[in-house]
Amino acid sequence: MSLRICIYVTYDPENIADNYIGGLLHELRKAVACLVVVCNYEYILAGIENIQPYADKIYYRSNMGFDAGAYKDAICNYIGWNEIDRYDELLLINDSFYGPLHPFENMFHVMEKVNTDYWGMTRSPAGKSGNGDIYSEHVQSYFIAFRKKILQSNGFRQFWTKMEYPKSYVQAVASFELSINNYLEGRGFIGTAFMDICPFQCTVMENENPYMLYPLELIRDAEIPVFKRKSLSIGNKGFKNALDALRFIENERFYDVNLIINHLMRINKLTKDREVINFSALDKFHIEHSRIFFYGAGLCAKNLAEYFKYRGWIFESFLVTNVENQSENCTAFEEAEISGTDGIIIAVLDETAVLEILEIVRNRLNKSQIFCLDKDI
Repeated sequence: MSLRICIYVTYDPENIADNYIGGLLHELRKAVACLVVVCNYEYILAGIENIQPYADKIYYRSNMGFDAGAYKDAICNYIGWNEIDRYDELLLINDSFYGPLHPFENMFHVMEKVNTDYWGMTRSPAGKSGNGDIYSEHVQSYFIAFRKKILQSNGFRQFWTKMEYPKSYVQAVASFELSINNYLEGRGFIGTAFMDICPFQCTVMENENPYMLYPLELIRDAEIPVFKRKSLSIGNKGFKNALDALRFIENERFYDVNLIINHLMRINKLTKDREVINFSALDKFHIEHSRIFFYGAGLCAKNLAEYFKYRGWIFESFLVTNVENQSENCTAFEEAEISGTDGIIIAVLDETAVLEILEIVRNRLNKSQIFCLDKDI
């Protein structure tokens, strides 16, 4: 069995090590000889019991460079190459997922037999980024392992020494996830994904992300042991699939779904990302209003309808400015009968559209009757 060292990076805006981390590290510890945890904040305000029993070392730093910056500091400044040389495999893992939904040991046992130089759980196909940059197929870096052949190469060490600290999430993906794959493959190293050798039957096209679109199939069929938090972004085309994955996890009872829900309830209210629903605020809004309408009938509104179905809630209809070419369950806002106890959720993400809708609804509703997904408006 390979001797592994793992660097686990976590960030929390409230300096809390959440309960889901404790369960994850407890299981991960069974597969690694050394576990180093890097907290991208200055101290743990609550939840030290979710890290301390499992970590050999805990380091604290600012969130400079995000998880890529933390990996760089851990490898080059905290641990050092002399220590890393003692191990057969280096694991780099961030806190963007929940699990394990299946034993980590099962995955490690399978991958132990695969002739590869580095590996991860999932692979992203080639595509084009939001700014137009072309990227190649690559192993995704939220969970990635490098074997001895790479660890002993001067090029790999130079990569980390020369890598600059990313200044944005997009830059972090480019300077670490994409760059490390290109760098290694350009030097003849072979990368593999666990999903490549598992019974995963879904076809992932260019510009598609497997864990965003097919979390249910990855978890149920390929036995990928994690659920990615980002799959529950309200603008995700695979949002319904992510909810189906939650139902599957809950029904199979191999993981406490409350660990996911409780963390999302706390963390989502702290981010300004407009695709991240503030679930706790949405719960409160639902309780306070007798009937709920969605203003909008696109992907965001349909995903919101799926979330209501998941929670066992009902909504009245989709409201639109113009009912032409819309579905049967759409009502023109001007014709809708809305009382003072009803609420409207503006179920669009485009900022211009949101402002236009706000201008319309404010003529009929008071502020307490309007829920806006965009937290900056």
